[in-house]
Amino acid sequence: MITMIDIDRMVVDAAKIHLRGICGDAMDREEGDNYKIIVEDCVPHLKKFAAEGQKFDYVINDLTAIPISLEPTGSFWDFLRLILSLSIDVLEEDGKYFTQGNSSNMRDALQMYEDQLNKLEVKVSFSKETVCVPSYHELWVFYTLWKSAQS
Repeated sequence: MITMIDIDRMVVDAAKIHLRGICGDAMDREEGDNYKIIVEDCVPHLKKFAAEGQKFDYVINDLTAIPISLEPTGSFWDFLRLILSLSIDVLEEDGKYFTQGNSSNMRDALQMYEDQLNKLEVKVSFSKETVCVPSYHELWVFYTLWKSAQS
């Protein structure tokens, strides 16, 4: 079962067009036997999933890049921490969380993000991969997180 939540109707409609090659006509409807597309803010849904104890094998966050700032403070960082915390809350014990980082040139921002990972209530481990994203015209860092064994 796949649940996709996106706040932007235009993104969902574009996905229906651009994913046709791999999804066929499956996305012509927003709910099927093994998928559901929700066009709303993900925060209330993540909070509801967490409250109900619903867990996911994978959470893919494509919301936003790591903010560029001198300190990990302010509304963008608060939002990033909220999404990160809620996503880890709904992640299965052996699940994976995937998210974009930022440009590989933004070393300070990437380090601030990694520092935030060490401050989570649930301990996580992570790997990162730097890849060329042609549409960005630069190298971009992507993260995979998973819950660490609790000591």
